Amino acid sequence: MTKENRLPQTFVESVLQLLEERFPWLGTEEETQISGADTIDQLTDLHCELKSRRRTDQCTVRKNGK
Repeated sequence: MTKENRLPQTFVESVLQLLEERFPWLGTEEETQISGADTIDQLTDLHCELKSRRRTDQCTVRKNGK
């Protein structure tokens, strides 16, 4: 398996893990009533957190000259 083939799988696995941690009902097969408003709030929080991490990572790369 080439590096290119592994990278997307690793990315997909990471995203799945993140989603299932934040939204535990995604990993179950039972039909559960989910509040749409709560889900939107959680997605908004996750989006903000990921953007913040990206900014932090970009700043770290610039400071280290990489």
